Amino acid sequence: MEINNDLVNTTLVPIDFSATSLLALDQAASMVHTLNENNKITLLHIIEGGNFDTITDSSQIENADHHDTLAIEGALNRLQKIVENREKGKIEYSFVIASGKAYKKIAEIAEEVKADIVVMGTHGSSGIQAFAGSNASKVIQIAPCPVVVIKQGPLNKGCKNIVLPLDLTQETRQKVNFAVKFAEHYGSTVHILSMTENDEFLAQRLENNLAQVESYLNERGIPTTVNTLNASGGNFVKQTMAWAEGKNADLIIIMSQQDRELSEYIFGSYSQQIVNRSKIPVMAVNPRPELEGILDSPSGSKFQI
Repeated sequence: MEINNDLVNTTLVPIDFSATSLLALDQAASMVHTLNENNKITLLHIIEGGNFDTITDSSQIENADHHDTLAIEGALNRLQKIVENREKGKIEYSFVIASGKAYKKIAEIAEEVKADIVVMGTHGSSGIQAFAGSNASKVIQIAPCPVVVIKQGPLNKGCKNIVLPLDLTQETRQKVNFAVKFAEHYGSTVHILSMTENDEFLAQRLENNLAQVESYLNERGIPTTVNTLNASGGNFVKQTMAWAEGKNADLIIIMSQQDRELSEYIFGSYSQQIVNRSKIPVMAVNPRPELEGILDSPSGSKFQI
């Protein structure tokens, strides 16, 4: 499959025409300048019962069979009306209509268009049906780029408070650079969050890591707080949610897979539960082995933690 080169390097927004997917589009429009220098948004609609090659231009519709043609034309018209009714500013909108399993197709198209980020709603009545739960986790786990999940409402335009849960793994540090990009763009405060560790050796390691990340953020001029929760019974998910809501957080940034050293509370199930339960928008970042423990410093050198 070839994707129109005009779509390359974009913010990808799956649209099933539900209210939540349109909220995700609002969010994408608000944050497109943060990670995507090209200011492009690609709207992706998936027809799960269809059987046709990916459509990136209306001239390609004639290649589909009659049944699919009607569905494609209807979807394309609705997407065009959505864009026509929006304040475009400097944003360039494009469309992709595809057939197949929703979560697989989202990841596939994100790879094809070299998406900087996927922004999507978690509940839809069609297209991305019952997206909350295991389907959300599937998309996040296989997507080639970070995924922002919107459940009830978009990020506040100010995005004043970002919650950044950290553990002892190398991978978890990778999301720090995303926190930096958002904080610098929105003027946010980053709230580093972790759980108390009873083992003295691990507790010292955790304290050192939190201090290094705090120092790194301060070096970038980003207001930062460091907070350690005593999550009784290991229920760090509930503690995280309560703490974030108490801070009026606008965004929680997590890794999609974490922890090979600590208890299971912050393993993959932690990420899944945060995505499924959070009323606050969540960004899930897939770990990249080549970036373990490495952050970009303001001077352009690498900051090893």
